[in-house]
Amino acid sequence: MLIRTFILTILLLLAAPPLSVANELLIIAAKNYSEKHINKKKITNIFLRKQLINQQGKRWVPVNLSPQHPLRMAFSELFFDQQPEEMDDFWNIKYFQGFSPPYVVNSQEAMLRFVVSTPNAIGYVSPCFVNENVKVIFKIRIKAKMGFKSPCK
Repeated sequence: MLIRTFILTILLLLAAPPLSVANELLIIAAKNYSEKHINKKKITNIFLRKQLINQQGKRWVPVNLSPQHPLRMAFSELFFDQQPEEMDDFWNIKYFQGFSPPYVVNSQEAMLRFVVSTPNAIGYVSPCFVNENVKVIFKIRIKAKMGFKSPCK
């Protein structure tokens, strides 16, 4: 009886979805993305337009969600320690240096379409939006205190 209960418990745990999935932000690229290593610092530099070229010599094309989108707010907090509106001065200075901010799309569905259809694009979505047309290249946990409610539930 004890063994049967143990096995049943293990099977239930294996069948349950991981709890952390809803609290993750996934950095995505097109499925043919081939760079071997990407880390948080590199992603930050790509989105701040400090690193413009990838390992294949192609120009990165970062894309953001709209500043009011909860996932964009979490992304900005995780990667820049600021909210999107707090970065206006940074982008004003960069603009006069010849650098435009990342493209902006209005939804996670639009983010997927942009990343799939734009060579060298890099963006982010919630786990439930990932499909076979994109490659997850980095995962980061969203802290509960950020107030992000995942649409994946």
